[in-house]
Amino acid sequence: MSRHRHCFYKLVYMPTRIILYASARADGNTAVIASYLGEVLQAPTLDVSARSIAPFSYENDYPETDAYFTTLQEILPFDEWLLLTPVYWYTMSAQMKAFIDRFSDVLRYYPELRPAITGKGMWAICCSSTAEHIPHFFTPFRLTADYLGMDYKGELHTWGGRVQELKPAVKELIDEFLREQQLVK
Repeated sequence: MSRHRHCFYKLVYMPTRIILYASARADGNTAVIASYLGEVLQAPTLDVSARSIAPFSYENDYPETDAYFTTLQEILPFDEWLLLTPVYWYTMSAQMKAFIDRFSDVLRYYPELRPAITGKGMWAICCSSTAEHIPHFFTPFRLTADYLGMDYKGELHTWGGRVQELKPAVKELIDEFLREQQLVK
């Protein structure tokens, strides 16, 4: 009986949001922003890049070390996902792209998991080297959310620089975004 009570306790008090980030630099500006978001939102952060996620396979043949489904199991309990990536050559990081591509596994081989994704909220946040917005950067996120039946809630363009720190102007921008999106009061 106590085991069931413990499981119920976990479900009731599970945080509703998670920050997923993926970058070639584990300690870069994307990680700095992910850490800040985690603090402000009191949400866990998960570095997708630290996981061994193989590219999508049409044969459904993955190495034993592939961590996609383990990662998916970790994030499915969360109702809201904030995806954070640096901008590499006008698009998301390869690590984030591999993670998103693997939703094809759910659609193709494990359709019973799709209802667990449908209805979840998604935000996309990028970290560029400049404040200049990249046209159409967020289109893949919007379309992916739509295709999976997720609620695409918004997007934010941030920037860093050579020094890994949260710039005051970027902090202000993030704080304003979080208020506008009603993620904080």
